Amino acid sequence: LNMLNVSPFMYGLELAHVFDDGAIYDPAILDISESDILSRFCGAISTVAAVSLEIGFLTVASVPHIVANGFKNVLAIAVETDITFPAAEKAKAYIADPSAFAAAAPAAAAGGAAAA
Repeated sequence: LNMLNVSPFMYGLELAHVFDDGAIYDPAILDISESDILSRFCGAISTVAAVSLEIGFLTVASVPHIVANGFKNVLAIAVETDITFPAAEKAKAYIADPSAFAAAAPAAAAGGAAAA
């Protein structure tokens, strides 16, 4: 280009307005950040999980919820029967004496604040 005495140049468009289906928008509507895309994507995954749970179809998004719900059911059965495992023992202790856990909560909060 130097031999032809031509300098590099650049063309571009500067948007004044965006027209879509009869509506006119400000160009700022096109400024989409990565966090906007991520939040929309997470919302879509949440919707997929909800629909999958409702219709009983296993997906990667619904399996953690199914496992957690199953654990809650097993824990409820263990609390009402003589079946025992560590999480059931903790739940049974809480049901037997809820005041012990209420008294431990301020101490734990104070200890957590001191550690931070």
